[in-house]
Amino acid sequence: MKKAGKLTAAILSAALTCSVIPTMTQADGSRSVLVTNTEELIAALAEVQAGDEIILREGLYQNDEWLGEWAAFYAIADGTPEEHIIIRSEDPENPATISGAAQDNKAALKIIGSYWEIRDLKVCQAQKGIFLQQSEHSVISGCEVYNVGAEAIHIIDNSSYNLVENCYVHDAGTVTPEYGEGIYIGSSKNTEGYGYECHYNTVRGCRLGPNIAADHVDIKEYTIGNVVEECTFDGTGMKGENGGNSFVEVKGNQAIIRNNTGYRNGCEYVLYAFDANVQLEGWGQDNKIYDNTVYLDTTDCFIFKEWNCATQVFRNTAEPEGVTYSGNKTLQVLGFEMAGDVNEDGLLESADVQTSQDHLVNREVPHISNANADMNADGQLNVFDLCLLKQQLRSGESESPRISVSYTKEAAGKWRMCNGLGGRTLTFLLGAEPGSRLNMGWGYWDPSAVNEDGTTGKWNQLSLGEFTLDENGQTSITVELPDAVTSVALQVYDYMNDSGDLDKDQAELIKAVTE
Repeated sequence: MKKAGKLTAAILSAALTCSVIPTMTQADGSRSVLVTNTEELIAALAEVQAGDEIILREGLYQNDEWLGEWAAFYAIADGTPEEHIIIRSEDPENPATISGAAQDNKAALKIIGSYWEIRDLKVCQAQKGIFLQQSEHSVISGCEVYNVGAEAIHIIDNSSYNLVENCYVHDAGTVTPEYGEGIYIGSSKNTEGYGYECHYNTVRGCRLGPNIAADHVDIKEYTIGNVVEECTFDGTGMKGENGGNSFVEVKGNQAIIRNNTGYRNGCEYVLYAFDANVQLEGWGQDNKIYDNTVYLDTTDCFIFKEWNCATQVFRNTAEPEGVTYSGNKTLQVLGFEMAGDVNEDGLLESADVQTSQDHLVNREVPHISNANADMNADGQLNVFDLCLLKQQLRSGESESPRISVSYTKEAAGKWRMCNGLGGRTLTFLLGAEPGSRLNMGWGYWDPSAVNEDGTTGKWNQLSLGEFTLDENGQTSITVELPDAVTSVALQVYDYMNDSGDLDKDQAELIKAVTE
């Protein structure tokens, strides 16, 4: 933990404070401090310790004095799992306002430490809004952050397991729009002086926009497992500078973007609802984007765009119809087959238990897979399945999901699979007349192949031979895909039985599955 500057702030606060701050000391030594002016707030932050609660009466708290950190207000202290540090408005309906002096200078509120709760405050009039540093298990809840020259909320410097919930962020990037993100997690690879590992933070239920100049949420390289869910994005006022052209941009790994709603609102700079980028080799990978609804005004936009970023996308809805995905490694998932994956997101986790419980008591759930939820395979969903699910979750054991992937029928007996299949094993399940035979081939596009004329990119066509369908009228074929594959096609050359040729348009691709 960095400690420089705390003594300076304490000395300054003592000099500025002209009255005793109303303080209530609890039996465990923690204190509840009611502050009513800027000087009292500076002093309270300088002296704060685990278990303390700083309560701000309604009013404006504004500072432009140098306190030893580049912030209008700041604290360096840790709470504990049992004793959080809380800073909040006395009346959430009439919140206090923490303010810097200018939108091109300082952070309004900088917190260096873990187990903080920052609740029901207005934060404005600074270069950065809330700056959460070297923090774990902290909460920013119910805050409004606005009129900020650059990013509004920044989670930085090895800050992990934090929650930003139910905040309203707008009018960010008013001075430097290219750095005007609403919520910024981590640091750019070119940034020095901060730790890069900002993992497993969650942004939930926030309203972002209008007039956020850059991406509404930017998840940087070196970060793992961050989640953006149940948020609403308003694209009005985005500027499109420095790649700021989407609601959420992902450069880290294993991020989850789900259950959000986005409105382009005619902003020409919003080119994609979500996008991913490779800033460093090995980053921008294994992210999931699903169950989002976006209103994009035009089919010239994309729900999601990437290049060389392995991403799974599924159950997203866009208006107008025809808006789709762009990228060479975007795996369009139709479904996951995995016992216990009740909400069908490819993971076995506590959310599956919650979904199962909600379903059993007739609460509305966003999505449920009956097949995955039926743990004992008796054709019913009941408490026995829930018990088996909890038992499996406690064991920590789960199978890898079988992934049904998207495909389109291009012609009679010919189907093309989605991108994102490179390096995978792919199994085709086909159906036709029992006992009939299919003569088939498959092909793939290898963008890295070098041709004789020096150009790159080649379509490779391979024969699979003849397959006889079983008594159920089915057959399966498994192929191994090279790493560089972007597009795959399966084709029926001939469809026949003992009487001769049949119409190959009657052959059906039931599903294409990978693991």
